[in-house]
Amino acid sequence: MRRGILDVLRERVVVADGAMGSLLFERGVDSSSCYDALNLTDPALVRSIHQAYAAAGAEVLETNTFGANRVKLGRFDLGHRVREINLRGAELARAEAGEGRWVAGAMGPLGRLGEEAAEPGEIEEIFAEQARALVEGGVDFIMLETFASLTLLLSALRGVKAAVSVPVAAQMVFTQRGRTHSGRSARECFEALAAAGADMVGLNCGIGPKNSLEVVRALGPVPVPLSVLPNAGFPEAAGDRLMYASSPEYFARQTAACAAHGARLLGGCCGTGPEHITALVKALGSASPEVRIEAPSTEELTAGTAVPTRLARRLQEGKVVLVELDPPKHLDTEPVLRAAEALAAAGVDAITIAENPLAVPRLSNITLAGMVRFRTGADVVVHLTGRDRNLVGMQSTIMGLAASNLHNVLAVTGDPPSAGSAERVSGVYDLRSMELISLLAGFNRGRNHYGDDMRLPVNFCIGAAFNPNTRNMALQVGRMEKKMAAGATHFLTQPVYSRSRVDEILAATSHVKAPIVLGIMPLASHRNAEFLHNEFPGIEIPLEARERMARAGEAGQREGIEIAWELLEYAWPHFAGVYIIPPFNRYQMALELMQRLGLKR
Repeated sequence: MRRGILDVLRERVVVADGAMGSLLFERGVDSSSCYDALNLTDPALVRSIHQAYAAAGAEVLETNTFGANRVKLGRFDLGHRVREINLRGAELARAEAGEGRWVAGAMGPLGRLGEEAAEPGEIEEIFAEQARALVEGGVDFIMLETFASLTLLLSALRGVKAAVSVPVAAQMVFTQRGRTHSGRSARECFEALAAAGADMVGLNCGIGPKNSLEVVRALGPVPVPLSVLPNAGFPEAAGDRLMYASSPEYFARQTAACAAHGARLLGGCCGTGPEHITALVKALGSASPEVRIEAPSTEELTAGTAVPTRLARRLQEGKVVLVELDPPKHLDTEPVLRAAEALAAAGVDAITIAENPLAVPRLSNITLAGMVRFRTGADVVVHLTGRDRNLVGMQSTIMGLAASNLHNVLAVTGDPPSAGSAERVSGVYDLRSMELISLLAGFNRGRNHYGDDMRLPVNFCIGAAFNPNTRNMALQVGRMEKKMAAGATHFLTQPVYSRSRVDEILAATSHVKAPIVLGIMPLASHRNAEFLHNEFPGIEIPLEARERMARAGEAGQREGIEIAWELLEYAWPHFAGVYIIPPFNRYQMALELMQRLGLKR
């Protein structure tokens, strides 16, 4: 009696067959034909391919039913023959597999039109219908394969799991970068599929053996068996044919190497034939069993993590004081560097450096951050905005930050640019704050957006913004929770000006475990207060504070410090620290507040 495929995969590597469609085309079937219908019209041809793969050493034979769902068959006016075509396809493979091999019921996606036209419930029933016929025909497990959309594959998986009791494998198509075309990583997809009940996950088609090996190397352990069935390289058009360049020996060498990184089911997809499977069996046979089934451990995956920054440690150990400085709108950096020196001498935990606030061009905050750290030795926090860079430029910038050891980052979307009559400035916004946080977190795991290995470890301390000055606090807290899930480790709030708002923040975030640092922006004058209240995004100043500033007249800066201190003193025991934002880089205002806190270190 045949053992269950999952039991065997836990013990050793199993070899699957190669392409079906490529061989049918080579044997004279027109590319416009319905290949699945050959199960009825030319069963001998289909059986001959199964026979060739069995002779090559394949232990798993896939049915000729990749497109045999109601939607795709409907394009050939065969939608009413779903059961008949799938049942016969399973029987043909079963006849050649005998008792010594497994049969996988091949099921592919619906195609673009079907995906758009069908509702989720209908999609699930389409795949369930096909799966029931395949199981009736004798398949040992279902192989959902060549899915580019995780959403569609999850729907297919739900439908199949609800309809049949045999194991289900779920395979996706990835780009050369190891991601779906929508940007999802292989690990993200596989974790979602395993959580949804997939008994096996993997990749097939789309990329060749070398890229498949790179995806598997970067993947790390997965909770269920892993399958890898790559193409024979990338195709080249030759008339009506697609030619694949990978020799059987090269294909076998690269694909077999996946076994050393946890792959259990190995085979081929487009462009592969019996000769590729013969070479794969030979390559695997020359490897020791230990090498064939070894997978990287969690300890190995985390061994290269960089140490936390000093600010990250301070956020966990005690309260912090951060002070913001804006880069100049010119090239004279000496005033801001002197301010940084004074703040460092006063014991500031970190100096945050904004990036083009209000979308006004200033000196590069990254350049200034490096200068501040070199001059003072203080920790710096670089504000990084999604507004000014596309995805390529952002990744280049992040690599520069890592190489410069500037690992404290505040990830924000950025103020929108304004448009004038003489010029037009456009925001890029390839990444908003949430995506930027995820990107930074990916770098912490050693990979860029495309899954490329960064080779050296980084450990960005990822800060995020929280705006409590809103009528919908719950919405902002919800965004905070999503940012934490994306990788944010702490939060800096927009400036707050009232005790009641402090109380609202505390009540709304009582369940949040991440450190929250309260933003305090001392007011410089009545005019400054009115501008911030009426024109500056994300800031709301109570009438009482604005009236106090109006009464202060020429002593407005002194009154602004008093208002800030009253709020700071009230809030200090309840937050992870304070984030002081002195207006116009008037760092002396921050120094006085720090002195009142008694934090000279």
